[in-house]
Amino acid sequence: MDVQERNRQALAAVQERRDDYYEAILDLEKAMARAAGDDPAGWAAAASMAAIETRGVLRHHITDTEAPGSFYEDIVENYPNLGHAAAKLRAEHRPLRDGVDALVETLSTVHDDAGVDAARAKALDVLRALLAHRHRGAELVYDAYNVDVATGD
Repeated sequence: MDVQERNRQALAAVQERRDDYYEAILDLEKAMARAAGDDPAGWAAAASMAAIETRGVLRHHITDTEAPGSFYEDIVENYPNLGHAAAKLRAEHRPLRDGVDALVETLSTVHDDAGVDAARAKALDVLRALLAHRHRGAELVYDAYNVDVATGD
């Protein structure tokens, strides 16, 4: 396969993964922003579904970017000057996964307004970290392929 076709395929896979990742972030933010009203436990149960979905999308992202023959491996092999940036993104995966897991756990304990506030605070930290990771990933894609993957978002 020629280099251009390999790059097209790699970029298509990256764009699909980025879209799924972003949709999960948006869904989580929407769930956290809904009013808890007089049913904090019900709010938390609904928000948990979005957090669990985000966890699944994040795990899929991690598997797809770290597996043999994956995006990060392709970057290191074909663009060794970007190896450090790829390693930095890979190192963010565990804290991201831990943060989402902690959010799911926090949501499982919500039973009052204080619990809602704590869950929202944790969610904001998680959302910020997920978005920052996504932004750094866009920079890596641009540096490797000179393509701005964020323009289609």
